[in-house]
Amino acid sequence: MLAFLARSQFVPRHSVLGFAVSRRAHLLRSVRLMRFLPLNIVFALATTTFTGAQVSITKSSAGWKATNGNIYIEIVRSSGTVQLRSLRRVGGAEWAVSGSRLVTFPDKTSQDYQFLDDAVSDAPKDGRQLTLRFKWGTGGISSLMLTLYPTNSVIEMKAKLENQGMKSLLLDSHIDPLSLTLKGSPSEFKAYSSAPGQFGFQSAGSLPSVREFRDWVVLENSRTGESALIGGEPGLGVLGWKATTQPSGNGIMVRAGTVLLKETAGAPNPAFELAPGESVETPLTFLTLAKGDTDTVGNEAFRYLKKYIFLTPLPDAPLATYCIWLTQKNSEVLLLRELDLAQRVGFDVFYHDATWNEGASIVPGMNDWTEGLGNYNENKEKFPHGLRNLSDQVHARGMKFGLWVDPGNVDAELVESGQIPKDWLAEIDGKPLGTLHPSLTPTKQLCLGNPKVVAWIKKQLADLIEKYDLDWIKWDPSATVSYECNRTDHGHGKTDGAYAAYRGRQEIMRYLLERFPKLSAFECDPSLLYSRVNPGPQGLLPGGYTNEFITGPMVSPNVWGSLAAAGVGDAKGDSLTARWYSASSLDYYMRKHFTHGISFGNINGMSAQFLSAAPPGYIEAFQRNLLYFKEYRHLLFEDVYHLKPQSAGWSSIQYVKEDSTESVVFIFRDKSEDSDSTISLRGLDSKAKYLVTSLNDRPGRDRILTGEALIDGISEHLPNEWLAKGDSSLMNSEFSDQVNYGSDILLLKRLD
Repeated sequence: MLAFLARSQFVPRHSVLGFAVSRRAHLLRSVRLMRFLPLNIVFALATTTFTGAQVSITKSSAGWKATNGNIYIEIVRSSGTVQLRSLRRVGGAEWAVSGSRLVTFPDKTSQDYQFLDDAVSDAPKDGRQLTLRFKWGTGGISSLMLTLYPTNSVIEMKAKLENQGMKSLLLDSHIDPLSLTLKGSPSEFKAYSSAPGQFGFQSAGSLPSVREFRDWVVLENSRTGESALIGGEPGLGVLGWKATTQPSGNGIMVRAGTVLLKETAGAPNPAFELAPGESVETPLTFLTLAKGDTDTVGNEAFRYLKKYIFLTPLPDAPLATYCIWLTQKNSEVLLLRELDLAQRVGFDVFYHDATWNEGASIVPGMNDWTEGLGNYNENKEKFPHGLRNLSDQVHARGMKFGLWVDPGNVDAELVESGQIPKDWLAEIDGKPLGTLHPSLTPTKQLCLGNPKVVAWIKKQLADLIEKYDLDWIKWDPSATVSYECNRTDHGHGKTDGAYAAYRGRQEIMRYLLERFPKLSAFECDPSLLYSRVNPGPQGLLPGGYTNEFITGPMVSPNVWGSLAAAGVGDAKGDSLTARWYSASSLDYYMRKHFTHGISFGNINGMSAQFLSAAPPGYIEAFQRNLLYFKEYRHLLFEDVYHLKPQSAGWSSIQYVKEDSTESVVFIFRDKSEDSDSTISLRGLDSKAKYLVTSLNDRPGRDRILTGEALIDGISEHLPNEWLAKGDSSLMNSEFSDQVNYGSDILLLKRLD
């Protein structure tokens, strides 16, 4: 909704691995306590096997072995601590340097730690968890929790730190549940991670020296042909995450985990203070192993996430949503008119972005979305018939209805008037946090680590959902400056404000999803556990789980609000400014977005960005591509492959069901000089036959091809000549660059 307001928090949008911190009293209420066998009893047992479903954990005097039939890990006791003896896929290559350490302790003041005890317990969905505890000489207790589920070559890891001493513990600025040494020389490994504007894992170079990755990372071993993916729970935009690799004498040391405090390049990392009686527990991080490349190991990880971690997608997901808002009186008249168009085009959701609240701006076209922010009553000047009437109108047309919220920020005037208590404000060194921007009413930021604020937001949002019958919530913290509140009267200390804020926001989302289990949303900041949409790094997850906000119509006329600037007339940019576009060019533009869920909207609250402001041909192109999208969108949750067309300047993405029965293939010519290419498909049954339908063709032109032929490669010519030129000769020199673009979508169904 706010495109140009810079957010000064330190966490990248695609940062991962969240963190929870709580005091002892909170832990007693909310954390399941584990019973630990006394040390003498544990090791009096020669061998004990704990089995749940397909997971078994075997414990002996030497150590522990755990497997689910897909992955195997062996840990041994050594001189008061533990070491990793083996880590591998069942039947696969060895990944571990035998005898390397498995645990990294973040205590800055002491390395005096000893193994304390262990426990094996049940985990959700037939998983089993092995917990190893260690005691520090400074009074700290550290727990490493390893979880296996019945399927997939994945080990899930968490860490917990408790201060049972009398003095505060000074910890590193990050905690790493994953710490191990991988077997192999640096020259054998190649790294892959996310890249801006790219989909899938992109090459990130070799590992000759210390490397840091701020997003999920794949390490590919060229000698064994296997890959490891290291990822974790996102931090809801509050926390950071990083993986670090470093060559050692006999392998590559890898650490991955939560960034506790903001780290400044070139400066010493700050210390995190854990007071007596407090504890810190990381959510999950995970390690995935697979034979093959980034796509193979990525799909193995996504299958684990889909089966054991993610929320279940709602019917007809991913959804196409229309996000709309205005800053003017009686805006409901224009919104209802646009609603009719949204229904005709085929949107699933129609939701109101900012400024629906009482006190919101009614000055047209000025983008002030913060006036009245924090007031959860409807704006009667904008909605004379009420927001519930708009909700009912949307539902009557067969669509879902939603609202935008920014719960952590409020109009500064609400604080000055006493409607919002001043002691709720987030502060750093006594200075309240807030936003100042030329187009916005000044705001103040609330501390999401304050239990009073959390309770208030839970009530406001729950009442909002019930009162207006909401199906969709867009939580957009655009006005947030920093989560690092260091007030000590909010229930947190001077260094753990961000972690308390993370815990507070997670609690709000958990509460809402338990109370309203069918609620969906556009999540600007993700959580694997509590975000139904955008639960992780958008550039890495399968498209079914992601939703991209696109602004529109992004076409001429070039007026204030259209966001279209004079430019070239090709089909690739965000702004379509040429005087004419072919059907092929419009399809190329639309299909780039319809590889995942979308939210189409007027980003600055101006009617010039309504879909109705676009030329009819643009609307028709949007409508037909949305119609096609609904034919294949169920496949966007399946295995994904980033194919490599033989011609330079082409790209392709394939989704295919795990059982190989259905697939969708997106093929793009991206301003290439080559009009022909061959694409080899993946994940198909080579012995089966497939019905192949091109969405560039009219009905009746389907082909039947063998899986073997499709794997060998299918030929494609782009752009489709008729879609690029039609029955006329409008494609003159002014528009000639458009023919360097083209797209096709292939739908495959196995014939039994």
